[in-house]
Amino acid sequence: MGFLTSAAIVSSSFLLGTLFTSLLWDSTVLYGLQGLPSEGAIEAVENYYLTWWNGGMAVKMFMHIVMLVLLLSLVAKWARKSETAFYFTGASLIMLMLTTSLYIVITLPSMRHIAKDPFNKSALVIAGDDFFTRMQKWISDRSSGTLGDRARANAKALAALPPMDWRQRVEHVQVMCAANTLAMILLVGIVVLQISEWYMDETLLRDQLKDAQTPVAQPAPAAAPAKVTAERKKQ
Repeated sequence: MGFLTSAAIVSSSFLLGTLFTSLLWDSTVLYGLQGLPSEGAIEAVENYYLTWWNGGMAVKMFMHIVMLVLLLSLVAKWARKSETAFYFTGASLIMLMLTTSLYIVITLPSMRHIAKDPFNKSALVIAGDDFFTRMQKWISDRSSGTLGDRARANAKALAALPPMDWRQRVEHVQVMCAANTLAMILLVGIVVLQISEWYMDETLLRDQLKDAQTPVAQPAPAAAPAKVTAERKKQ
């Protein structure tokens, strides 16, 4: 197994394991429910994600470096332009883009909103803006034109949102947990595709070596023409 394939499988498996630990809490608000989840279940999920949100910057950087390693390894494999990489790694890149979209569009804003207004008032929330909020503000402050004006208007509208009631809070948490479950399914698909590509490459290489070692049958030499003897000529 090559270095790029190993890096893709290891990094995606690491992220998959992280999401699997989240599934232990996500399942309490997603599956087997007859009605709305209990307040204790919602508080447990919020406290779990606030633990990640309040974690050290080194932990967050390490998680994002693993995501970057997965992206770069898949891009490098796809750039080889082999037939197997075109299909298997290309599909893996599409799944990774979908996973990243879920993370940026749903997971991060949801965790930010929980940290801003946790339903559990006893939850530990570190005061001050987080790294993602500061980065978003830095980008919006340096953007000009219609796009910058729209970004600043959306940021002000989000900051002015009123607190959610109980049903809205439950739906908010459930959407975030469902997005993480979908991301886990996509990462499983990436691992399966990368293993399948490695198996296909090994099979093709084995067949090529087998064909190269098979001796080629040499054509039988043509029969030498019979010598015309002097007696034959006389006849």
